[in-house]
Amino acid sequence: MGFEELRSRIRIRETPFYDGLYRFAKRVRGIEVLYVPGWHDALYHERSFRINAWRTFWRVIYYQPMFRSRCARCGSNLHIYHSGQGLPYIAGDLEIVIGDGVSFYDRSTLVGLTVGERPRIVIGDNTDISQPITIIAGNEVHIGSNCLIGCSMISDNPGHNLVYDHRFQKLDRAKIGRIQIGDYVWAALQSVIAGNVSVGFGAVIGARTVVTKDVPPFCVVAGNPMRIVKKMEFPHEMISGLGEDAYERYQRAHIGAEPPLDP
Repeated sequence: MGFEELRSRIRIRETPFYDGLYRFAKRVRGIEVLYVPGWHDALYHERSFRINAWRTFWRVIYYQPMFRSRCARCGSNLHIYHSGQGLPYIAGDLEIVIGDGVSFYDRSTLVGLTVGERPRIVIGDNTDISQPITIIAGNEVHIGSNCLIGCSMISDNPGHNLVYDHRFQKLDRAKIGRIQIGDYVWAALQSVIAGNVSVGFGAVIGARTVVTKDVPPFCVVAGNPMRIVKKMEFPHEMISGLGEDAYERYQRAHIGAEPPLDP
């Protein structure tokens, strides 16, 4: 009798004998050492310290300097969270511009499409980007300062052709736009921003929301297709700072409706 046949008979408990072997194996698999107060607490903290110290060592002397080598500009106080991969994956000839105090994870992907002339990805000061995220640029993806970005994807193009036999053709450059995300934007977990899209100052994008149209400033959008679910207060002092056009977009926005198209 082969090992696979034996394992199969034990798994299906073919006879009382094999049923006994199955129960014995379950008991063996469930064996564990009892928790010893103090001792196992110390072991847990020792393991956490050891892993964090090791990852910090490699982040500081190896991974972050390598990432800086791929940037046109990279500001001070960069922090790449080392969760096991170490270095974000960079594909294509990208111009990467990173501000001061930017934080993001190593499990990030930055892609430059070949249809453009060296596309750009810009991330402003003090912006925190969660994982996992893929940022795809054909022209430019610009993320403002002081943002919290939890998107799963940000792309300045609408994706592949809907016509089945054209789907593997190269993307039409004319359909590639730009992503402009304003300052103080919060894009929640697994949201997607795609196409030629502008997200206004202080806007909030709900979890798993798909953004394919402009989002007015100080508005909360959610859903797929996205709808405006709330209008936050537009601070009076920001009217002059952002301009009358931004304030007009905010005024035209209505709760429950899709964001209005700019004239």
